[in-house]
Amino acid sequence: MIRGVLYHLIHHHSARRRRRPGARSRTLCYDGAEPMLHLTNAEIAAIFFEMADLLHIQGGNRYRIRSFRRAGRILENLVEPAHVMIRFNKLSRVPNIGEGTVSRVKQILRSGTCDDHRILRSTLPAGLRDMLDVKGIGAKTVRLIWQQLRIGSIDELEAAARSGALTRIPRLGLGASQKILRGIEAWRKRIGRVPFIDARRHGLDVVAAMQELPEVQRIALGGSVRRGRATIGDLDVLVAADERKPISARFTTLPNVEEVLVHGEGRSSVRLVSGQQCDLRTIPPENWGAGLHYFTGAQLHNIAIRARGNRFELKISEKGVFRRADEARIIPGMTEEEIFGAVGLPWIAPELRENLGELEAAVEGRLPRLVSEEDLRGDLHMHTVASDGKGTVEEMVVAARKLGLEYIAITDHTEFCTVANGQDAGRLAAQVKHIREVAERHDDIRVLAGAEVDILPDGSLDLDEELLLTLDWVVASVHSHFDMDAAAMTARIVAAMETGIPDVIGHPSNRRLGHRNANALDLERLLKSARKLDVALEVNGNPHRMDLKDIHCRAAREAGVPLVISTDSHAPEHLARREFGLITARRGWVEPGHVLNTRPWEHLAERRRDRIRRRTNRAVAVGGLAPPPEIDSGETRAAIDASRGGDDAALSRALATRPLDESLRDRVQRWLAEGDDPAVEAALQSLGTNPMQAAFELLADAAAAEPDPGPDATSR
Repeated sequence: MIRGVLYHLIHHHSARRRRRPGARSRTLCYDGAEPMLHLTNAEIAAIFFEMADLLHIQGGNRYRIRSFRRAGRILENLVEPAHVMIRFNKLSRVPNIGEGTVSRVKQILRSGTCDDHRILRSTLPAGLRDMLDVKGIGAKTVRLIWQQLRIGSIDELEAAARSGALTRIPRLGLGASQKILRGIEAWRKRIGRVPFIDARRHGLDVVAAMQELPEVQRIALGGSVRRGRATIGDLDVLVAADERKPISARFTTLPNVEEVLVHGEGRSSVRLVSGQQCDLRTIPPENWGAGLHYFTGAQLHNIAIRARGNRFELKISEKGVFRRADEARIIPGMTEEEIFGAVGLPWIAPELRENLGELEAAVEGRLPRLVSEEDLRGDLHMHTVASDGKGTVEEMVVAARKLGLEYIAITDHTEFCTVANGQDAGRLAAQVKHIREVAERHDDIRVLAGAEVDILPDGSLDLDEELLLTLDWVVASVHSHFDMDAAAMTARIVAAMETGIPDVIGHPSNRRLGHRNANALDLERLLKSARKLDVALEVNGNPHRMDLKDIHCRAAREAGVPLVISTDSHAPEHLARREFGLITARRGWVEPGHVLNTRPWEHLAERRRDRIRRRTNRAVAVGGLAPPPEIDSGETRAAIDASRGGDDAALSRALATRPLDESLRDRVQRWLAEGDDPAVEAALQSLGTNPMQAAFELLADAAAAEPDPGPDATSR
């Protein structure tokens, strides 16, 4: 409590003094409780999903089960970290998040669990939830097995099935035991989520083989592939046909089918040789739109559509639209537009069907006009044989012209990225000359000389800045030291942006789908800095990256940060695969106006000139460009040093320096509020026996040292 009160007193006093006319103030909400755990949204959501599963096994209230699942899905799709939203009282304003959910999230953030979770876990073995993942076993069966045999794990379940013990349970005969054994075998073989490009390829192989049948009238991939999620679980194939038997027979005997899981006329399910499960749904042609809608939308989107139908006294399903009063079908649903129209909505693009506000936007006429391939005028990230590409500059230009692009930027790697044959200053200068020569031979497309420079661990760029200033376009990316914490990695990228040189930050989170998780990032700070410094963020269209994430694209859009959709091509044929960056941006509600390379090159060139002009005006330059801004002080260096186990004495010296650097002051304030910065705590302790008291004194001194803006400053 003392910590919270003192923090607010100092924060309010210093904020009042330094607030500029017209500037907004933001009060940090801190209730005096113990420091919160910085769990990810996915980790918090997993606890809600587990509560739903355990309650289901118990036979609990189905509305409460549904509420837990709904809360989990909303939490895992939040744009901001839940612990940040809690601190600023923003979580309670999220649609469908009630006081009970907020209370549970607070408990989880303080202790890693909540009362409901603790009670449910104490009454049931943890292994019961794993049993729900076995194909063909539902919550009722798990509950029955637990009650009858006290089996609490998959290993125990397998032993009971092999010994015949399961046959002693009513309704679980020999056939059920064999089915459970097959399900356990599949569970042990199962793979995780598959990158979009691989899952779509497997699905399109199935579609191509099924299209050969004369009975197939229409066929499409549905589910999360059609919605464009970066990673995919099961595949969904939808077929319109009058005769079902030939469809099912063909599907279950495809060459790439390893095992048939379910064989029925309307629905069949197989496991492909790739390990991925693929489900087939065969529907009458007159229900094509209804079925396509039903088997495309995320579960919460479909629930929201059905709930809206209830208000119109309608029942919506994959079989069409029915009147609730007499169960009469009034719309078969030949098209998706008919389904949406029945509940008073325009058609909603598949990428938006996640129940993240798309229905409300549709009702209010605010649905975005999503960016499309036709909107893209240029591609601003590609590699040639000069680094790790497979095509020459000339070959990349020819491929781009065939696609109708107005401009491209050649952006080969620079010297720190040795694994990609990065260029040193001499090689880059020679390449720039070569690019200019190639450009002269092609007057119908603008060919720009650029580079993808490395952001070094200390936030500097890996080539001489005066050389980089002569380029037309600069992508700055992280390619090493991925293990930094969020504060340090963000500080590293911000430091690079502060040089005034990068036009765009390449693949900001550095994820490699299926191989490397995203870097930890303070997204709020990154977006704030990018907007202030006029630097764009890249939506990298390499199909193994698809980075930024879709939810971060939406956050950038709402923060007013421009995006660049690039292919990151490493061969001429890669230039045509623009769909991976596009579908990620579309899932983030991105419109053409939010994307820089939907605009003429002259617009981008002027932005670069303005930014460089501002950079050179920050210092006096004699006979050339201004020196790069100092990045070896304040929060940037301190955060990086702290994360890398650097010089703690340097941070102590920075804290002892007067006046206290504003960014370092903000960091101390965050430590007071959150208590999760060991480097700051150690440095403060070196200044006095009580780090908290030392922090209060530092902030109070800093506030007192600032000139008073006068009594009217906050009201102007």
